[in-house]
Amino acid sequence: MEQKEKKTKILAVDDDPVIRGLIKSIFLNSKFDVNEADSGEMALEILPDIMPDIILLDIIMSGMDGFEVLKSIRSNEKLKYIRIILLSSKNNIDERLKGYDLGTDDYMTKPFVGNELLAKVNVFAKLKHSEERNLSLTELVNSEIKKRMEKEKYIQDQKRLISMSDMIISIAHYWRQPLNALGITVQDIYDAYTHNELTEDYLKESVDQSMRHIAFMSSIIDSFQSIIDAKNDNVSETVHIPALLREALVSIKDMLDLSDVKCTINGLDYLKYADISTIDLIVETEHAALKQIITKIVITINHLIQNYQEMCVDNKFHGLIKIKLYTTVEKIIIQVQGNGVQLNDNEISHFFDPYYALGENRFANKSLGLFFTKMLVEQHCNGKLFIKKENDVSIFQLEIPYPPPNHQAA
Repeated sequence: MEQKEKKTKILAVDDDPVIRGLIKSIFLNSKFDVNEADSGEMALEILPDIMPDIILLDIIMSGMDGFEVLKSIRSNEKLKYIRIILLSSKNNIDERLKGYDLGTDDYMTKPFVGNELLAKVNVFAKLKHSEERNLSLTELVNSEIKKRMEKEKYIQDQKRLISMSDMIISIAHYWRQPLNALGITVQDIYDAYTHNELTEDYLKESVDQSMRHIAFMSSIIDSFQSIIDAKNDNVSETVHIPALLREALVSIKDMLDLSDVKCTINGLDYLKYADISTIDLIVETEHAALKQIITKIVITINHLIQNYQEMCVDNKFHGLIKIKLYTTVEKIIIQVQGNGVQLNDNEISHFFDPYYALGENRFANKSLGLFFTKMLVEQHCNGKLFIKKENDVSIFQLEIPYPPPNHQAA
């Protein structure tokens, strides 16, 4: 559809009806829309409704004169783009200068030449419309910038909320097994008491075991707090990777034992690995963050193994988590895999999404996604975390820089 050309709005302000009629006759062209006011007071009254592009304003009028009207218009920020041409029967330099000083755009003496007035109005109309287009473009740009800033703020807020939520979910994962173990211990103590089998040694062993669970739960809170504190100052420390692996796995030993899942590092039992390992890897990184990353990955794979075992018809199946640790020229690589863990391509592509859990028929309500863990890897260890497939086996691969950037030669 063809867009109609915008008409130039003119307001003729003069107490002489002959002059107003002459002005209307000059602008009979369809490009113009002429309105009239027979006094300054009337002009200011109708101005907000008309919002003209150009005002042809007589100076000498009864009541409010043209200078007062001009001054009033220029004091209003909303009317600043209106072009004003003063009309006067006097050809007086002082009058002209006063008009320019008050903010008029031009000055013409009466009687005026129609073609000259028409030419001036056309020029000012083009300038006015150009200013409007520039103003609209500026407003559009500013509006778009504001929207983008608001969107960015919203995204950052959402990331923070997701991060907090995933942290709570992670803590819940770590706490679930020790809480269950505590519940079992309390129930065992009660059963032993009711059957007169509660001995001092049994009670002491149960209390010691319970205190280990409570200490572990407390350490989880401390570890997550240290991760939060480290976010602001990027605290790094010297970390011995084999020892850290064992420390991380020992912290979830009760979970692994209850799940009847064995765990090895480079083919060796994880409890013995750090003592007999010939790999001596020391890096500068965030100890608490890396420990939580490793434990979260192992806990996740343990969940996957448990769910596979629930669906498995082979009663002889035993869970096994295999960790492989090695280095390349630029990085330390930790691969973690579990027998029976076979994720499809769609599950792998979404595994690191916020709040991700696998399908209802597989591992429902486990909240197995590693969004927060992946974020820790990237933000606190300057590393990468991803899942790859080898012979249909899903392998979780953690990569961290080695040697660390500040130890590399310049």
